Amino acid sequence: MRGSDDVLVFRARCCNPIRGEKIVGYITRGKGVSVHSATCPNVVNLLYDPERRIEVEWEKAAGGDAATAYTVKLTMEVEDRKGLLAAVSAKIADINTNIRNMEARTGGDDHRARIDVTVEISDVQHLDRVIKALRGVNGVIDVERTGRSAQP
Repeated sequence: MRGSDDVLVFRARCCNPIRGEKIVGYITRGKGVSVHSATCPNVVNLLYDPERRIEVEWEKAAGGDAATAYTVKLTMEVEDRKGLLAAVSAKIADINTNIRNMEARTGGDDHRARIDVTVEISDVQHLDRVIKALRGVNGVIDVERTGRSAQP
């Protein structure tokens, strides 16, 4: 993303859009243009004045470089068994993805656990590859992107 005519452009924290997602801009008062995912609850629920929306697009990467790393939090529901955390981290490493943070908690009597992992990804296709790889790990029940809120 790049602003034109010295307009400040920034990614909205509520939805944390990443390269490759459909995005929409919103002209803020005094802060420039906030860029939201087109599926952001703040945009979908029309919490904003529609006249302040503008079309935006991702800046073309110069020379094809993947200069920007996006931090994305994923939450997994998994079977509570030995070695699963190691299998998950190995799968992430196998597809050349950096783990910024990882936390695991066991549930209760249902023999399930939850793993929260924050990874660095380059674009939405990279994120899709990570999610698909994690779903392929034996014992992973579900994976979803989290860390988004409905606050502007």
